Amino acid sequence: MSDNYSNEKSEYSLLVSDFAKLCNTTRDTLRYYYNQGLLLPWKNPKNGYHYYSASQISSFFFINTMRQSGCSIAEIKSLIYGLPRKEIEVLAEEKIANMEKEALLMRKKIASMRLGMWILKRYNTHKPNVAFLGEIPQMAYSITPVSNPRYAYHAADIANDISTHLSKAHNDIDLPLFPAGVSISYEDLINKNYVYSNVVSLSLLEAKEEKTFPVPSTKAVLSYTYQNTDNIEKTYKKMLSYIKKNRLKPVSDLFSISLINLYDERENHTYFKYLFICVE
Repeated sequence: MSDNYSNEKSEYSLLVSDFAKLCNTTRDTLRYYYNQGLLLPWKNPKNGYHYYSASQISSFFFINTMRQSGCSIAEIKSLIYGLPRKEIEVLAEEKIANMEKEALLMRKKIASMRLGMWILKRYNTHKPNVAFLGEIPQMAYSITPVSNPRYAYHAADIANDISTHLSKAHNDIDLPLFPAGVSISYEDLINKNYVYSNVVSLSLLEAKEEKTFPVPSTKAVLSYTYQNTDNIEKTYKKMLSYIKKNRLKPVSDLFSISLINLYDERENHTYFKYLFICVE
């Protein structure tokens, strides 16, 4: 018994505080793992102190990794206490798939934020309702056709279509959610029939076949406007006039992206809109 005690004492030589520092964790976390039967220190029978072994560091990080992957305490215990190899593989693959999905979702959110901020930085860089030529990022876009475009003049007219579009984006990791807006077909635009044809969302991520589509050109005729503008149709006409005057070739519909609620210096409520038509 004395030999066993000597061996235990030599291997388990790290105080709880020292082991916590090595693992970059807290004593409370170690106590929790101990109480759950996940990571067991050696208890000195003479003084009652707990000691850990350096070899348990890898066990700590294994437990932490599995927790971060979404494993429950019960699942981790089953891994530690002899779950059959096949079941371990199934559980691990399931958690890996979940983490990969979370990583893709985070990438989608980051791309949305970057694009939204890119557009927002253009706020006040040009006078509102003035057409100009500029560069846009290489973006992809998703669409939901408006169910009744004949009467689609305002957001309220396409509320159900907007709901459908957003619901699809929530349920499909490949579909962008924000920034979002509408499109008007170029044919309707030149015929002064200003009805919405699609609900759209933009993304900086690569286009996904049959789900999102690349913008046909990064050169575009652009304009910035506000939702409370009395006559946005004048802005549409200015953009068409600019294209014609400069002998540009339109290669897309008009995209009208509503970005964010803003307030001017008089605290008037506006909604910043980013308009563009891709050209060559």
